[in-house]
Amino acid sequence: MKFKKFAPYCAGFAAAFVLAVALAGCGGSAKQIAVPSDATNEARALLLLEEQGVITLAEGAGLAATKNDIVENPYGVEIVETEAASLPRVAADVDLAVINGNYAIGAGLDPATALASEDAASAAADEFGNVIAVRAGEEDTAKTAALLAALQSREVQEFIASSYNGAVTAVFEAGAAGDVAQAEGDDTTIKVGASPAPHAEILVQVKDVLAAKGWTLEVAEFTDYVQPNVALSEGDLDANYFQHQPYLDDYNAQNGTDLAGVAKIHFEPLSVYPGKSASIDALKN
Repeated sequence: MKFKKFAPYCAGFAAAFVLAVALAGCGGSAKQIAVPSDATNEARALLLLEEQGVITLAEGAGLAATKNDIVENPYGVEIVETEAASLPRVAADVDLAVINGNYAIGAGLDPATALASEDAASAAADEFGNVIAVRAGEEDTAKTAALLAALQSREVQEFIASSYNGAVTAVFEAGAAGDVAQAEGDDTTIKVGASPAPHAEILVQVKDVLAAKGWTLEVAEFTDYVQPNVALSEGDLDANYFQHQPYLDDYNAQNGTDLAGVAKIHFEPLSVYPGKSASIDALKN
């Protein structure tokens, strides 16, 4: 099948243009913080801003919070809801931007410049770890077991730690890469759909490990969050690696599919990046 890869970029540029026009119309008087506009990531962004003392949310809002749950706003900030992929492009037009790890990586942002990040031990990390997904009933196949054994290794853990400077953190208990079982039979190719960064980059690290045990890993890259699940549902893939479990649950509910997350591999913390304000303290002054 042919995968549609480029439409999301067009949509992202359009969203960035609309936001830029909106920001220009504000006259620059308000202190603005751009956050992801989707419900899940907006809540995470607001909780992170609350941790930094910028706002206070209604008690119990948690991971369902929206900007309507802000009960204290001592610095008069305006929360600008922005399509997540556009956040790196508009960061310079706002005081601060709360950006997903994958989009920060894709835009070439240096995680060392982040002013604050979600903790790897946070509720968000537990809830939103990125998973390997397969079709229901294939959670325990030889292919799934081989893929997980290769990914959940100390080598992959070390690669993530050394490559992403905190923009990606491993969330599995590491074993040895050599624990991959020897491939048997004729069907020894594992086809995995993934977004380019960091998912496909992480998968590349285990190609040789799998090959040493007779497995061939094929990685199909996608730049949207729909087609990898479509391809998996239709049998064009054996697994995919690009999403967290709540997103997968929502996708199943909306599309009548039966895809299963089998293991969390990594977490992509949201981070606060500077824009017009060089620091969170500068925003407060």
